[in-house]
Amino acid sequence: MQWKYSFPDPWTNPATRVALEDVYLIPPDGKTGPSSYWLTLEGLHSFTGGTREEKLERLGGADYVISDAMDMLVRRGDFDKEELLDWTRVFIRLRLGDPDPVLVEATQEECARRMSTARDPHNQQLRTGRMKLLFVHARGGPVQPVPEEVLHGDPRVEVRTTSLVDEPLTVAEEEVASWADVIVVMERRMRHILRRRLKQAGKDKRVVCLHLPEHHDLQDPAYLTLFRERIDVYLEKLAPERTL
Repeated sequence: MQWKYSFPDPWTNPATRVALEDVYLIPPDGKTGPSSYWLTLEGLHSFTGGTREEKLERLGGADYVISDAMDMLVRRGDFDKEELLDWTRVFIRLRLGDPDPVLVEATQEECARRMSTARDPHNQQLRTGRMKLLFVHARGGPVQPVPEEVLHGDPRVEVRTTSLVDEPLTVAEEEVASWADVIVVMERRMRHILRRRLKQAGKDKRVVCLHLPEHHDLQDPAYLTLFRERIDVYLEKLAPERTL
């Protein structure tokens, strides 16, 4: 059967190697069950989930293990795009019962239509008002100014800020994550940490990465210009989805 797939961020170079990646899967038309699935594929070189030795211990003698939360750890250091899709096919065969899956990349329209309902099943009514943005930073060191301060007073958004370490979310952290329409991080590393922790907490939230340095000098006008440009792109992109 034909399955559609999508990644959280565009995969611009198929030869790029990653050790941790999320894959969203849209099942074939007519297949019963959820409207989409969220798989996390992890290699031995990933920076979350313990040390390499701890990952090998989890694997035992197997080439891969799949958790109840659809996390798939494999006995590989990292993956390029085609290798990642090969392991995705293994996952579909074993966990989703399709012996011969065919993977086709989903369009943006398909992702918005099928995955948005899975991400927010309890909030299908018309959304109005300002978009709620939660900015999540890496915790550590003294408290520093954050770039989202420039958004305070923007009529399009409500803004909150928090910081996290690579540990399970506390009750307070889960509550503020539930408040947000969209969660924003600066760096890819924090995006991976946050996605893992949200998944463990059973929360399926959209997380976008601005790919900007964490705790940068906010007196640098070039940095603030990049921040404004990138957050404006996401605000324009996400605004139509507020009428699901």
